[in-house]
Amino acid sequence: MASLTSKERVYRTLTRQPADRVPRYDRFWLETKLAFRKALGIEIPPDVGWSGAQAWAHRHGTLWEHFGFDLLEVGWPDYCLRLMQPEVLDETDDWVLQRDGNWAELRWWKHKMGTPEHIRYGIDTPQRWQEVRHLLQPTHDRIRWDEFWPLYRRAREANRFVCYGTVELFEMIKDVLGHEIMLMAMIEEPDWIHDVFSTYTDVAIRLFQMAEAEGMVCDGAFVYGDMAYRNGPFMSPAHYREFLQPYHKKMFAEFTKRGMPVIYHSDGDIRLVLDDLIDAGVSAINPMENSANMDLRELAPRWGDRLSFVGNIDVKVLATNDPDRVREEIRVKMGAAMPKQGYIYHSDHSIPPGVTLDTYRMVLAEADRIGRYE
Repeated sequence: MASLTSKERVYRTLTRQPADRVPRYDRFWLETKLAFRKALGIEIPPDVGWSGAQAWAHRHGTLWEHFGFDLLEVGWPDYCLRLMQPEVLDETDDWVLQRDGNWAELRWWKHKMGTPEHIRYGIDTPQRWQEVRHLLQPTHDRIRWDEFWPLYRRAREANRFVCYGTVELFEMIKDVLGHEIMLMAMIEEPDWIHDVFSTYTDVAIRLFQMAEAEGMVCDGAFVYGDMAYRNGPFMSPAHYREFLQPYHKKMFAEFTKRGMPVIYHSDGDIRLVLDDLIDAGVSAINPMENSANMDLRELAPRWGDRLSFVGNIDVKVLATNDPDRVREEIRVKMGAAMPKQGYIYHSDHSIPPGVTLDTYRMVLAEADRIGRYE
């Protein structure tokens, strides 16, 4: 087969059609990004925190461009009830306790990436939700235009596959209610949680339509939502089908009716709801964590005729920096997925600081070597 463009290659892979090679894409922890940029002689963004460093890199040059990734994401609307800088409640040299625009109190590390400690959620009753729900409006300032327009234009010039990036409903509401309140509401206050899901779904669709109307027309969608932990989904399959799937279907249909494949990101073990996610309109899953029993050797034979896969290369193996172990990991996982045509190289999580630049270069070279279909 003649060499394809990145846009063609990724689309064919997400629709499980023959391609010239396996596309490649990845994410990095902030510490890894800074170390790689320094080692590569690429300018390092100012010390402005994770989101600020992301925005700076999107405007001035990214690792995806250096490494020649086939895919990238733009968009990423802000779904906070109040668009504001978090209020600092307490801090030490290592962490800061903040109250954000959702009235959620979270304790964050100050000098490294990581999941925050959830302290308290201020939207904790149906009555409180009714008082604040009017704040969630699909306004123009919810999309970071200045950050993503430069990235979008460079990607279009390079003929990359561009995904509209957004979080999905479970992730949105987790940020407002927290896991415990949200999940208990499915049992004790079903009408309330349906209203919350419905409200956020409608706003998410309007913001996507706004981005498209402004000219940010994308090839696919990358939808982020961690709805599982290492032992399974946070809810039963029955509760997923009752409370979340109808809104997933409505949201994902906005993409699929435009011919945009949907890549769904969730950490954890989502095998119990994979058939339901496919039914909701998901085209591919990411990142397939090995530590959560997600393994392409099981997933591809079982679901590979209906689903594509983005990831599953074990970062714990990569972090050994052992060439033989790294090559074997890539060989085994890609060998399991490639016969179904629907595989994109990606780690099973963001690349951690322990992975050296030499190792990562070897990873990409090996993925290219093994990943040729010709």
